[in-house]
Formats: sequence, C-alpha cells, structure tokens
Amino acid sequence: MWVIPGSEATSLLWEVGPGVRAGVSTRRGGASRPPFDTLNWSYAVGDDPQAVTENRRRVLAWAHAEPDQLVTAGQVHGAAVAVVGPEEAGRGPVAGVDGLLTAHPGTVVAVAVADCVPLLLAAPQAGWVGAIHAGWRGTAAKIGPQAVQRLFEQGVRPDQLWVGIGPSIGPCCYEVDEPVYTAISQALGSDRPLRPGRPGHWQLDLWLANQMALEAVGVPPSHIECLGWCTACRSDWFFSYRRDGPRSGRMGGWICLTSPTTSTAS
Repeated sequence: MWVIPGSEATSLLWEVGPGVRAGVSTRRGGASRPPFDTLNWSYAVGDDPQAVTENRRRVLAWAHAEPDQLVTAGQVHGAAVAVVGPEEAGRGPVAGVDGLLTAHPGTVVAVAVADCVPLLLAAPQAGWVGAIHAGWRGTAAKIGPQAVQRLFEQGVRPDQLWVGIGPSIGPCCYEVDEPVYTAISQALGSDRPLRPGRPGHWQLDLWLANQMALEAVGVPPSHIECLGWCTACRSDWFFSYRRDGPRSGRMGGWICLTSPTTSTAS
C-alpha cells in the first residue's frame, strides 16, 4: 500500500509488510537550491554534492539507514540486474545495471528516476528485495520480468512476491513516436498500453506496460500496487525530465530489508 506521510514528506512510502522499508523520494524537505529545489537525489545533474548527500541522509532516515549502506545502479537504460550486498554499499553506482537485488538486511538498494518508472520488489518471507529503473527502453527489454526471474531462481515463489510501481510520467503526458510504439507493442505482444494521439504518435502508459510484463511471468495481479501519480503533472511533488529539461533533479526509489529472515540466498 502506498502511503503519503505528510505535506513535507521526503518520501512516499510503500508499506509491504514487516521486515521491509521502501519508498520513493519526493522533491520536498531537502537542502538543494533551484532548479534542484529542494530534494534532489542525484549527484549527476549538476547539484551541490553536499546538498545531495544531505538529501540522501534525510531520505534514508525512513529506512533507519545511512548513505554508507546505500547501493545505487549505474543506469544505462538496459535490462541488466545485479545481486548486491554490503560489499557494494557506499561505493558509488554499480556500472552497467538498471536493477539491484539484495538479500542482506541493512543494505539499501535504490534507483534514480525523473519520469522513468521505479519498480520496487519485495519478498519479505523469502528475504529478498529489489529496486528497478524502467524507462521505455527498459520496459521494452523486460527488465522487470528479468529481475523477477532472478528472484524465482533464488527460490522466491510468485505468491511471496509484491511489486510497487512508483510515480513516473503517466499516459496523460507521455507522448511517444512510432519506434517506441513498435518496441513496446512487440515486447508485450499487444499495443494495449498505447493510446492513439496526434498522427504518428501515441500516449504510452508505462504503468500498464510494466504490469502486463510482470503478470506474464507469474506475478499475481493482486500483488502489483501502482501509485498512479504522474511526475510531469505533479510539479509540487516530483521532478520531471520531460517537463523541466536537463536541469531537472531526480527522485530515488529505495528499498531494504530491516531484519534477518529465512532467506534463499546462497
């Protein structure tokens, strides 16, 4: 269940059960100056690094964690997923991946987003969590299903897995052209997430596209929880690359295990 703690919340929280803390940061309650006001998660957009560090510290307080417990993804708009632990924490982004999985309590995995979809994966009973970055390229490459399959290989059962689809650009604001239409419709075997717009363009529903892909590999529909908030519409809550351009800040989609569980990790 998605929860909005308050008007100045540094994160929208995804409550998925005991032993897991998760959420997606907002643009509120941070230390950054315009145009990154006030809570920019990313070091890569030109913001003051000290402000970013403080912003991450404030967000990670929701996880009862510190920045040196954080593992982030390099994010190349691909479909690679890495399994990580404390040895990767606090060392900078894991190169070449757009998804992170962990079975280690206290290790926070996170992705940066500003219109792309943050997918949060949680299997509390099995002792696994994950954070996935899924733009249209990652969605077409089925990064969500690939991450889920990695969890299934570790012994996670479909009925143990929950997925939180966080804020991203919505179908109201995401116009795409024919190459994107072709990539998404071929990947899904359906053009259901694409609504015709002006000639040669479509409105893409990334939430539905990812949900369809996840259901196709066995995730129960009732275990997929979509917030349904559009980053481009909600300038009061979120950054948006499409709305604000290259100087946009980023939100962080984060998740961690908080206590040891019966894990299938080797």
